[in-house]
Amino acid sequence: MSLTALKECPNCSATLEGTDKFCPNCGQTTSIHRFNLPHIFHEIFHAFTHADKGVLLLLKELAIRPGIVAREYILEGKRKKYFNPFTFLLLMVGLTLLVNSVFHPYTDRTQNLVKRAEAKQYRSEEMRQRMIGYAERQQNMQTFIEKKNNLIIFLSIPLMAFIFWLFFLRSGVNYAEHLVAQVFFTGFYALVVFVLLTPLLKTIPGFWRIQLLLHVVYLTIAYYRFLPGTRSFGLLKTLGASLLALMTWMVFSFGVGFLYIRYGG
Repeated sequence: MSLTALKECPNCSATLEGTDKFCPNCGQTTSIHRFNLPHIFHEIFHAFTHADKGVLLLLKELAIRPGIVAREYILEGKRKKYFNPFTFLLLMVGLTLLVNSVFHPYTDRTQNLVKRAEAKQYRSEEMRQRMIGYAERQQNMQTFIEKKNNLIIFLSIPLMAFIFWLFFLRSGVNYAEHLVAQVFFTGFYALVVFVLLTPLLKTIPGFWRIQLLLHVVYLTIAYYRFLPGTRSFGLLKTLGASLLALMTWMVFSFGVGFLYIRYGG
């Protein structure tokens, strides 16, 4: 359904006149439209050049009702009610890089890989050089993940959105709208896991499994409340979509890492 030619404000439900360009009650523009890719690029530019109010409210709402936040902002046109999702994501990613620079959760575990490889005994010099090369590239990869975690997060969002879009084609939610939903959910997940829980990576073996479980649970709950008519699909379908999206990203990212370590120059 088109969001133009509104008779009432989607943000506060105040009555609108046909000539109103802005809501007389809350100030939101009456020119509301569905998200599309050109609009996404405009929003990204807006995220770099403007600052809005309400980030603490957004954090609280994403913690207790993430799907409702996404539905109201994306599908119901309540754009003024919430903090800009792209600005929010940039702030959370910035905090992630700051935490990584303090705790070094990735490089601390691999800083001696090359020395250990050099100290081992090998059947031939050729094998020794090959194993040292593997260790060097693994260290380089971990350094890249730690310092460029923002790039990794940004790359994951379009792929995850694409999987959910394919999974819920009949919902009527387009790819760009799934993309915005992922921006909301990824920003909050980055805060909780990468910022608040990163110190635990160094103290709890296999902590990435807990991170993965948290991500699956959060995405399942969020999408269950976000998508129109999801109740007819049930939690099992949203759980399946969440698992598929995360597994696809893991296969892609680990695959790239493996290829670099194994064959990179």
